[in-house]
Amino acid sequence: MLPQISADFDDGASTNVSMQTFRRTLIYMGSQSRRPTRVPLLTALHKALLLSWVRQHYHWTVDDWKHVTWSDESCFQLYRMDTCVQVWRQHH
Repeated sequence: MLPQISADFDDGASTNVSMQTFRRTLIYMGSQSRRPTRVPLLTALHKALLLSWVRQHYHWTVDDWKHVTWSDESCFQLYRMDTCVQVWRQHH
């Protein structure tokens, strides 16, 4: 993530900013680098409930879906990845 931010910033700036400068600035602003929280994968019960919901709404038309209010978006991970991922978050 930080290399991409650094590259994006360098594209339009007259000076280069190193990754170390970004890290130091994020720490100064109160962010911390941590590994992301592990969440459980979908259980058999979750899969059954999801399949039941899909079957109930399978025949909905586009007009039916236009009346649905989506309150949030969720990201689901089907398989665990062993890549080393770091996230930057504010303290608390």
